Amino acid sequence: SLSPQQQKLPAYLVAAFLKKMCRCALTCPPSGALFVLAFSSNLLRQHKSCACLVHRGKEELTMEDPYNANTSDPMEARALESSLWELSALEKHYHPAVSALAKACGKEDSMTTLPYDMEDFLLHTYKSLFEEELSQQLKKQQGKKRKAVSLTFVEPDTLFPEGDALHDILNVHV
Repeated sequence: SLSPQQQKLPAYLVAAFLKKMCRCALTCPPSGALFVLAFSSNLLRQHKSCACLVHRGKEELTMEDPYNANTSDPMEARALESSLWELSALEKHYHPAVSALAKACGKEDSMTTLPYDMEDFLLHTYKSLFEEELSQQLKKQQGKKRKAVSLTFVEPDTLFPEGDALHDILNVHV
């Protein structure tokens, strides 16, 4: 969780940090994107002045992002004039957990929803994300009725049946 001391940071600094982090999330693996999205969500909850980044209407945006990622001075980055369009891109991510978290980021109610515990997001790996997704798919399948499929199987005697060109050359019995 974030300390109350961090609430005293200026909005332009938090906005520039959020923009930089969300840009990184576009190219990092799913485990990194989940961490960035959870951290961004927590920051947006604490810094209400940065909510404009998420809620800025499409009519207010131009095709060119006013954010300057190349400057080292966050005040000159113009992040508060921009939006977190990166969240919209992450909503279409191939990994369902990243997509779901991106859709919720910045839209949670800070009074009713607890902030994300960042420790949970530090443990994710490709393997853990895959296993989690696999277990969810299995749970979905268990709830559905399966159709019975009749199978017929005759065990072969040889690898190549008689009359095959390779039968005499490679006479392998199974």
